[in-house]
Amino acid sequence: MLAAMRAEGPLVRVKMPIIGDIWMTTTDITARQLLKSPALFGRDSLHGTGKTLAQRYWYFPSFLKVLFQNMLGADGPAHARLRGLVEPAFNKASIDDMRPRLTAIADELLDKVDAAQTVDVIQAYTRPLPLKAMCDLLGIPPEDRAMVANWISPLSGPTNAWSMLRGLPGLRKTVRYFRADFARVRREPRPGMITDLVKAEAAGDRLSDDELLAMVVTLFIAGHETTVHLITMGIYGLLTLDGGRDALRDRPDEVPLLVEEFMRFWSPVMMTKPHFVREDTVFDGVSLKKGDQIAALLIAANHDQARFAEPESFIPNRRPNAHLGFGHGPHVCLGIQLARAEAQVAITRLFNRFPDLRLAAPNEKPRYLQRVGMRGLKELRLRLS
Repeated sequence: MLAAMRAEGPLVRVKMPIIGDIWMTTTDITARQLLKSPALFGRDSLHGTGKTLAQRYWYFPSFLKVLFQNMLGADGPAHARLRGLVEPAFNKASIDDMRPRLTAIADELLDKVDAAQTVDVIQAYTRPLPLKAMCDLLGIPPEDRAMVANWISPLSGPTNAWSMLRGLPGLRKTVRYFRADFARVRREPRPGMITDLVKAEAAGDRLSDDELLAMVVTLFIAGHETTVHLITMGIYGLLTLDGGRDALRDRPDEVPLLVEEFMRFWSPVMMTKPHFVREDTVFDGVSLKKGDQIAALLIAANHDQARFAEPESFIPNRRPNAHLGFGHGPHVCLGIQLARAEAQVAITRLFNRFPDLRLAAPNEKPRYLQRVGMRGLKELRLRLS
């Protein structure tokens, strides 16, 4: 499919569920040009259509529209301000300090697994690990974590409009919880990013309550869901792709390279959020109109032979590996270092503990999520010993 799209040109027009008509990049260079050109392509629909996201989706519940005030949909100074408040917590040094805690979380989860039974590793391990890590980072009280995770879980993998609707009650409870928690933190500060954000100032300007709420909920949801699929697809790749398991066993110091190749090869986040064309323009030979939607198809960039030698081959120690799995430009993934650390720790601890693990049903066809833009498995059943 990617080859067929690329044969049509660097940009193709497609129709997607919910999103509608949208232009997609098909090459690495066009994706990079799009993502580093915020003057031409904006995330905030106000610049493309004359409407804010809240106006565009006027029929959404009011508590949900508040969450549109997050950095994923902001541009320019507004984006820089919001991102700057949380960026220090996600830098490499801060995440390296978290590695012992990530290892402890992995081991705690593996201690609970019954190795004699078939295990869905997503439910038992790859989903709770990044969820627990994000709870630690935000500083959610331990006694509240299971409750908040239960509210959030229906939103982690919506596959259609109905499944999204089913997640709204949990999201409403999450919103109410965090609003009350911000008030508690103001009275009694505790360790964690929520306290830091409540107290944060950027250029003398504190976050409004709505901005604070949108920031925390965005970090909580976006900060764990994509990593779930990176870890899961990494485990699946080690069990199905040539060379990966040998590399993990024989060259453990190259696990970071292995994770990068999983990110390129599988591309769990297959596309960016839609951008909006700010003005009529010609981009890579294609005429675009103001307000048109356009997105970078990251999986196409990551399998572009103009960028990668043998792009359809899995090469565990691929160097260089300048993939776009984490995006590019001003909106490059904020949690890139956290996702890498979680995947490296999770994969290493699992295979160290259960070196003989294998697929429970190796002849069964894998069942993938039916979710726009996301590449992941619905389940991954393993025999650990």
